Amino acid sequence: MVRAKGFIWLASRNNIACLISQAGPSITFQGAGEWIASYPKVEQKQILKEEPKLLTRWDDTYGDRITELVLIGIDMNHGDIERSLDHCLLTDEDLLQDWSLFNDPLPVFTEAAIN
Repeated sequence: MVRAKGFIWLASRNNIACLISQAGPSITFQGAGEWIASYPKVEQKQILKEEPKLLTRWDDTYGDRITELVLIGIDMNHGDIERSLDHCLLTDEDLLQDWSLFNDPLPVFTEAAIN
């Protein structure tokens, strides 16, 4: 894998969008703000009214929560990568559980300083 970048929706951090960026040996994994779907309904409606293009990707159950990755590499086995990523998905049984109780070994996300 030469490069990877995208957003990840983690069940154990249901309200926070996670940004992953990898280039060579350097990897960044950090919070990227809250999903709009985690806002109160009134705020969601206002944002969607102001930015209707967001509705094209809005899910009735999960809102704007999504995992979207771009992977760049040489001679990558797409099937193996897809199967590996599929193992990261919640099962039907997982979907019925309290996600806040899932093990989350990741460190707390910190906000980047803006100068």
